[in-house]
Amino acid sequence: MSRAQEQSRQRRCGDVRLRGFSDRASFEEAIAWLDVHGRPGLPAEDISVDAAQGRVIAEPIVAPADIPAMDCAEVDGYALRSAETEGATDYNPLLFTLNEPSHPLPLAGAVMVSAGAPLPAGADAVLPFDATQLKGATLEIFAAVAAGSGVERSGQQVRAGTALIESRRILRPQDAGLLRSIGIDRVRVVRLPRVRLVIAGPKAFTGHPSAGDANGPMLGGLIRRDGGMVETMNPAEPRCEAISQAIAEPGADVILVAGRTGTGPDDEAPLALAKVGELAIHGVALRPGGSAGMGLTGTTPVLLLPGDPLGCLCAYELLAGRLIRSLGGRSPELPHRVREAEVGRKIVSAIGFVDLCRVRLVDGRVEPVGSVEVGGLVSSVRADGFVVVPAPLEGYAPGARVKVHLY
Repeated sequence: MSRAQEQSRQRRCGDVRLRGFSDRASFEEAIAWLDVHGRPGLPAEDISVDAAQGRVIAEPIVAPADIPAMDCAEVDGYALRSAETEGATDYNPLLFTLNEPSHPLPLAGAVMVSAGAPLPAGADAVLPFDATQLKGATLEIFAAVAAGSGVERSGQQVRAGTALIESRRILRPQDAGLLRSIGIDRVRVVRLPRVRLVIAGPKAFTGHPSAGDANGPMLGGLIRRDGGMVETMNPAEPRCEAISQAIAEPGADVILVAGRTGTGPDDEAPLALAKVGELAIHGVALRPGGSAGMGLTGTTPVLLLPGDPLGCLCAYELLAGRLIRSLGGRSPELPHRVREAEVGRKIVSAIGFVDLCRVRLVDGRVEPVGSVEVGGLVSSVRADGFVVVPAPLEGYAPGARVKVHLY
């Protein structure tokens, strides 16, 4: 790190209590830090296919044999020799004898088969039921069939040794079904990131007489959504010593500290991290959530999230969630469905800050829900999603096309 960079870091990581932020890291700098420390590197573990659904595959899964392993029926019907059906019509039905699947197929013989069943030796086609009529042990057929009709050839779906599922892909229900059908019962997946969630405690005045902790349940759900395993720890006292102890406790892959990150006299989370590790960034050009920070304890990344629930939500979505997804082998990008829509009412932003603006869709057009930093969690509950406004822009005028990340 150059001298200028170190001086900049010291300015950004100084004690901001009762002073405010004199400098903030750009959103791009924060993302760059996260991407360095969130590189996939967690070890793999071997688990059952049933338990692996929704998990990230650690290594390619290849077909152990051809699929299907042998020629089989593609439809329900009668397996027979196609050449022997030549000339069969409604006016000239041909007679076949019905045979057991285990017996060799005689001349003018047929075997009843279900879709997926192996083709009996000698058969090269399957005639559907609607082109036949069974009379006792005699089968009348009313149509000719070409060789290969109604038949799925060995290896038609995939050849042995071909990759069925690539690494770093999330195992889906249909994937699990295929694996079990071909005899694969266990797979290797990326271990779930162990996320320690440290709730640093509410302020003395919560704004509501019956207010409870909003950040714990909200972050717990978001962490699980992003593939993390949650371990919650509440310091006995929301003070520097207790927060430091919660951060320093070993066993986590990433640590999130929610609360005590701002400029008030009791905002000691940054000091607590600096005491037991390194505070790399404190203050990000992001709204809401600008008091977020990040650093390390040993080699474990620690993210500081604002105690204000709306700021906490936004800082998690754009910063912490990216780190957790990366650590677990998932795509670091936002996991929301994206829809492009036209702005119906102006979206106001601040130059120099990346703004996360909650929006709703009204008759297919985008309208902001309140202002960027006002509205609390109510604004996010009322919203259909959010728009990320880049730092160089003042917002979006009516008629502009924007990408909406849908909740």
